[in-house]
Amino acid sequence: MGNLKLAAALSITLLLGLLHAPAMAQDEETEVKAKDTPYFSGMPNYKIVDSGDKKFADYRFFNGKDCTTVEGKRFNRAYTLKEDAESASDLQISRNYANAVKNMGGTVLFEGLCEGADCAENCGYQMMVGKVLKGGSELWVEVVPFNDGNDYYLTVVAKESMTQDVTVSAMLDAINKDGRIALYINFDTGKSTIRPDSKPIIDQIVQMMKTNGALELGVEGHTDNVGDAKSNQTLSENRAKAVVAALVAQGIDAKRLIAAGRGQDKPLADNSSEEGRAKNRRVELVKKGAAMPETPVPAKTEERFGVKVYPGAKLDDEQTTNGKAAGFDIYCYRTNDSREKVIAFYKGQSGLELLFSAEDSAIFSKKGDEGSVKVTVSSPWTDPMTGKTRSDTLIQLLKEE
Repeated sequence: MGNLKLAAALSITLLLGLLHAPAMAQDEETEVKAKDTPYFSGMPNYKIVDSGDKKFADYRFFNGKDCTTVEGKRFNRAYTLKEDAESASDLQISRNYANAVKNMGGTVLFEGLCEGADCAENCGYQMMVGKVLKGGSELWVEVVPFNDGNDYYLTVVAKESMTQDVTVSAMLDAINKDGRIALYINFDTGKSTIRPDSKPIIDQIVQMMKTNGALELGVEGHTDNVGDAKSNQTLSENRAKAVVAALVAQGIDAKRLIAAGRGQDKPLADNSSEEGRAKNRRVELVKKGAAMPETPVPAKTEERFGVKVYPGAKLDDEQTTNGKAAGFDIYCYRTNDSREKVIAFYKGQSGLELLFSAEDSAIFSKKGDEGSVKVTVSSPWTDPMTGKTRSDTLIQLLKEE
């Protein structure tokens, strides 16, 4: 009986993959006219089968130890071998792009098999990661060959900061009208050091406060949900304090300012998209008296079918939608936390019974009056939308009648 339950639960992922097989084939036919990136061309004998450019997005590049999140204009390309053409090896593809990086005066940060880095999108595969510094700008590139050299992914990010266009008068109007304003002050990645390109925003805040001597502000730091909640809380507090310190350094009385960190608990947008995460990484100026609690309000724990969703896990809208279209009452979530940590969380929930446990997955069951609920935790796992192996943790909550 236990094996039958396991087969039923695990078949969901396989079914989602079958649903997307025709769509993927159709994409290959419609995307062949896409152009190479402005910085790197494709390998000879290969054609583009998928592409996507975003004006502002983020991507986590593996540097051999951990990941560096880079924001800017992002280019994604998927290449496959042309019909009847001779393929290159995985190493040949990787080495060609590594040489291109070096010829541009750049540095190869990592080349080899990525292992044990949950932060990296394509960990578990061979990859080359490079960085080029030129004229004060940064260019990052990741190349991931697979399928014995018949296919490879190329991701390029031209690093830049989210632009902040706001005048002193507009800033003051928003604060007086709404009690707060969100500003995109740029910091070094994972740190509280304010980048030089954000000095104009700091100067505008100083000007506003000097010309409005009675104005008192709270400075709130906010992050996206990448990483764990505790470290994000600390980072948000330190960034708020850094902004206060920058204002005080230009003559603003420290008594007019209060720094507070809100961590990842108050997002403005959906953290499941790059654009959403960029909007959530912000600093808010809050007019004193306009709700400035001393401690962050804990995020409400989401529930599905009476089962708590792992805190901080983000809904995978595409997999959830396709699962429901296939007739399943299912929700799919993903988190960068380890499989062991997620499994421990569900072991601690009352009413859940552990049905199955293996090296890469576990299945829980909860029985109720309206049917049973299955909770599947998997890492690594195969993404049915792309066929790629993912190193983050997948959580599926399925209601059975």
